Amino acid sequence: MALIRNTKKKGQLLGMLEKAILEALWQRRAGTVRDILQIVGRRRDLAYTTVMTVMTRMTEKGYLSREELPNGSFIYKPAYDRDAFYAKTSRVLFGEILRNFGSVAIAQFVDVLEEVDPRQLEELRQKLNRSASTADQNDSRPVAL
Repeated sequence: MALIRNTKKKGQLLGMLEKAILEALWQRRAGTVRDILQIVGRRRDLAYTTVMTVMTRMTEKGYLSREELPNGSFIYKPAYDRDAFYAKTSRVLFGEILRNFGSVAIAQFVDVLEEVDPRQLEELRQKLNRSASTADQNDSRPVAL
């Protein structure tokens, strides 16, 4: 799966229309461009060709799959369910961040967890402790964050 960051909105992986299309397809499980246009076009004026172009590009990025129908149109499906998409995407992003920024990224991640939800930080601590004990059964020191 290619991960292309949308530079229009800083820090977002998907553009607003891409996200709306994925949400619509996760809800419906499948749909044509016209089906999806009826859903995502409710809140703003969108051309059929705009939605078709974005869905084609999302297919090229690996976010969607499509199958041609007898009438020449396509039925689109999400390539991954919501949880699998977010898990796969976050894993790739975290890996890239860690390769590029190392321990600085980890420290910032911990700081953000403390700000956003301290319970998540505790869950991370427990997971790291389980991983550490699995990796080294002889060393029972807890992982410090």
